[in-house]
Amino acid sequence: MYLTRGILVITLILLGVASRQNTAAGAHKGVWRRVEAVSGREAVLPCEVGAVENSDMLYVVLWYRNGEKEPIYSYDNRPGRLQVSEDRHLIKSELLEGRVTFRTGLVPALHIKPVMRRDEANYTCRIDFRIASSRRTHLSLHVVELPGQPVLRVGGQRATDGVLGPLQEGTALAITCSVSGGVPAPKVVWKRQEKILDPTVESRSPTLTVNQLNIARLTRVFHNVRLTCVASNNNVTAPVEASITVTMNLRPLVTRLEAPPKGLRVGREYEISCISAGSRPHPNITWTLGNVASLTPITANTEHGVNMSTSRVRVTASRRHHGQRLTCTSLNPLFPAYPLSDSILLNVTYPPVATIELGRGVSSVVKEGEDIYFNCNVDSNPPTYKISWYHRGRPLLHAPDRGLLLSGNSLALRSVTRHQAGPYMCAASNVEGDAQSRPLNLSVNYSPVCADDSDPSKVYATGLGQYINVTCTVKASPNVAKYLWVFNNSVTSERIPGDQVFKTPDGGSVVRFIARAHQDYGTLQCWAQNSVGRMTQPCLFHVVPAGRPDQPVGCSVVNKTYDSLAVGCMPGFDGGLEQTFLAKVFEAVTGRSQVNVSSRWPNFTLEGLTPGLDYIIQVMARNALGNSDPVRLEAFTYKMAENRMRDEQVEEEPGEEGPAAGVLLGSLVVVVVLVLVLALLVRCLWARRGQEGHRGRGKSRGYAPPEKPGGGLSGECYAGLGEAGPQGLEEEWAICLSTVLIYRNTKVFLSVDTQSQEVVTTIVTEDGKHFM
Repeated sequence: MYLTRGILVITLILLGVASRQNTAAGAHKGVWRRVEAVSGREAVLPCEVGAVENSDMLYVVLWYRNGEKEPIYSYDNRPGRLQVSEDRHLIKSELLEGRVTFRTGLVPALHIKPVMRRDEANYTCRIDFRIASSRRTHLSLHVVELPGQPVLRVGGQRATDGVLGPLQEGTALAITCSVSGGVPAPKVVWKRQEKILDPTVESRSPTLTVNQLNIARLTRVFHNVRLTCVASNNNVTAPVEASITVTMNLRPLVTRLEAPPKGLRVGREYEISCISAGSRPHPNITWTLGNVASLTPITANTEHGVNMSTSRVRVTASRRHHGQRLTCTSLNPLFPAYPLSDSILLNVTYPPVATIELGRGVSSVVKEGEDIYFNCNVDSNPPTYKISWYHRGRPLLHAPDRGLLLSGNSLALRSVTRHQAGPYMCAASNVEGDAQSRPLNLSVNYSPVCADDSDPSKVYATGLGQYINVTCTVKASPNVAKYLWVFNNSVTSERIPGDQVFKTPDGGSVVRFIARAHQDYGTLQCWAQNSVGRMTQPCLFHVVPAGRPDQPVGCSVVNKTYDSLAVGCMPGFDGGLEQTFLAKVFEAVTGRSQVNVSSRWPNFTLEGLTPGLDYIIQVMARNALGNSDPVRLEAFTYKMAENRMRDEQVEEEPGEEGPAAGVLLGSLVVVVVLVLVLALLVRCLWARRGQEGHRGRGKSRGYAPPEKPGGGLSGECYAGLGEAGPQGLEEEWAICLSTVLIYRNTKVFLSVDTQSQEVVTTIVTEDGKHFM
């Protein structure tokens, strides 16, 4: 027995020496398989045998730890060597004494029980066969210490009863989950049902791991929801977890009149129901009838269910109800600022009721090129005499050449396009009125197209070395699955690398582009693709060198006062860079600069100017590369009111009344004279019309001033008259009556002309100016 044991030891030593280099090399070249075990439980380290011929057999199994030269465990299965099975196993590690066993089978394995933290190491299993070459299995044993039970806290208080609330809808919530211990440190996440809400750990120490769930605004989806904190650090044992159920106070979600009557018959009684759902606790439901000016409360019968409240009123239709609005309002007392209402406008008639539906076997989601059918179902009394169809609120007409077919109460669309997507409605009419169906939305799936169909190409101007973000926005149904960017010019055509392409929050695509040399300018092509297909034409973005901005356009002086001028323009091309605008004001005569103003927009109010002067205004655009050519405007400011009136004042003689008294007296005289003149003119007009009945029609209505004053009028009476006119005393008398001049201080002050049988007043000042 001792001889046999000695032979085995020598054999193992020789095998260890012979395979020392191979073992060390295998530790580096082999693939390490991770094995996890829980501290205090059993660790199983499998040693894979692989495919072996039937004539072959396993001879020796050697286990090494951390690349050590000597095996920690051996198993000798060579025939004729050791007859007792227990003697075939040899443990050479004191650390594993009494805890390790090797079990043969289809997959031989080394079992360590109980496994400890100190057993964590790299293990190598070597198997020698009678015929086949030796085989090795590399295993990395990781010993896990389980974390403690999670502890939940809200507002610093420990949550122990499993229920939190009720909490107000719209408020914030913060729950802290603390987990002690665990090697390796556990992963702590928050879940709602099975969906992860928060995977981020806020703080971690060797003894404690903390994850705080923060919900900025609680919505009704969190009511009666179970929030669970889950902690795990291995794939062997089930995670540890702690849960809490959230209860909430909720506003009404729906307030709806349940099947309100579209028409009422006079004298008949109707029961109208209102349903309010989603409120917690139950809401208060009130009814009102009338317009905004006079609302009448109505007594109702209200019943509360689990999640729904139903209120009913009984209305006997009468003539005074026509045109009034019946309103149902629900209000949760805990949310006084959020009432929810639904109402109907009562109509004491029986108008048509129309509903729209798709044809049998037709889906509301189609692809471009498919056919679609609609049916309009109408309930009316008396029967309808017309059915109309609408798309996006616009009427549809029978047009077979465009694939639009109307027949009776049916609508057919052949080879539908994406432009025909959207809501469809049908309307029915009878002698009592008209009715429209609720819209039925038609969705048309199509491959992507550029968002701006009219202009699929845009121009970006940039300088060398400047980054620009080029955004590609497309329309598609369903949404775009992927984007492809291509850059080309006269020199190259290449795909944009993925690290320069980013996604926008709205599903678009952005390329961060830079022109480092002049040959880098060219065209960016954006190709998009969805489940329907790839776009046929790309969106084009032309990148050109930046330059100075263009002149502002449409510049004009839009307002002026005695000390300011207002100028308005439209921006021109900015040269590819951000531009600002500058306005300069110079005196037209001296060229002296008066005002210099800059703005982000080409609209200026130029203040602080001198009244009554002519000015030159220059407006130009400016960017980082320079200024545009200026736009030149000419303008003037008004004179001050006191300067304009100074020329009209008359110097008073000593002893006369002051200016105010003279103005007042003159005004009174003018008013009295004007009244007398108007009365005289009316009388003369009637007399003249009688005389014109006896005159010949061949005479001219013009006149020439007489050589000498006559008719009792001075020569000034004819000073403002025409150059040609009738001759003769009778005509001269009519002419004198047709022009009345009123004098003030020997100057013509008021002139009344009725030559055209219209009363015209003209104020003639001393400087010869006329004011109507």
